[in-house]
Amino acid sequence: MSDQKLRAGVIGCGLGANHAYAYANAPEYDLKSVCDLSPEVLGRFYERARLEPGSVNQYTDYREMLEKETLDVVSVATPDNHHANPVCDASDSGVKGILCEKPLCIELADADRIIETIERNGTKMSVDHTRSWIPSYQAVRREIREGEIGGLTRIVAHMCGRRAMLFRNGTHVVDAVCYFADADPVWVLAIHEQGFEDYGTEYKGEGGKDPMLDPGSTVIIEFANGVRGIINGSKNTPAVYEFDLMGPSGRYILDDKQCQKWKTEQPEGPPIKVDPPDGGGYRDFFGKDLIAPVQELAQMVLHDAPSSSPARRARHSLEIMLAALLSQSRDNAKVALPLPRG
Repeated sequence: MSDQKLRAGVIGCGLGANHAYAYANAPEYDLKSVCDLSPEVLGRFYERARLEPGSVNQYTDYREMLEKETLDVVSVATPDNHHANPVCDASDSGVKGILCEKPLCIELADADRIIETIERNGTKMSVDHTRSWIPSYQAVRREIREGEIGGLTRIVAHMCGRRAMLFRNGTHVVDAVCYFADADPVWVLAIHEQGFEDYGTEYKGEGGKDPMLDPGSTVIIEFANGVRGIINGSKNTPAVYEFDLMGPSGRYILDDKQCQKWKTEQPEGPPIKVDPPDGGGYRDFFGKDLIAPVQELAQMVLHDAPSSSPARRARHSLEIMLAALLSQSRDNAKVALPLPRG
């Protein structure tokens, strides 16, 4: 297979237009087919994906697509609450690699089913928590892992503005905190913004189109290695998205456009600003920011490379968000992880 292009298909042609663009522009792939339940979405797909109309086979039933097309890789870009069945069916059909939109799903039972299925079948899988592939984020994590700031102790993440949404956009923030913490979460404590106090323990976001259906929340996460993450999610603030990463000997402040770095001459001493790691900035939006994930997925399929955004970490991110809802419902009590199953 290494001498041939991988055959790719996309399930869900809304967000899936970005995925299709990436496959069509990554040299490792031949985009073969797409699927969506809605003829209207399919009608708009080609312009959004910047493809010639009719240049790929199209379906309205993904199971039919999996049966008729011999696909190596599939993207699942359906709404949040409809990821599990396409992922599991694609894995069971023999697809070798899957890129799934975020969040992994909205229920732990579905997350567990996804993990069990892909691991049973040996299917390679990544979840589109996009910052896992941004070079500057990767460079900072590499320095942290190498001990540049004496180990990580605190992560303060800001997700502010109208679209400060615990699930829809918050899944990126929570997963990035897990990405840098590099350990399993052990407990969560959360306090929602005013107006969301009685939100309940089930996500009601209906796909994330209305910010008022998805709470902003302050979330504290303790990890098994002692790292503590604090997420400030607030709608009634300027739009800010950044990470403050601190250890005994230094600090990074990082967002999608830039990185700043400080070092201390001795542990817990006063910080001095220094040059940040060379990592570059955010990729162009649209499908270009997915070219790196699909190219990495090709390496995963062909050469057993690791994922920068594995499904197991995405399950941790989902569990943290669900634990945040549970914490709020228990008068902001600390919630131990993992959450009970069944």
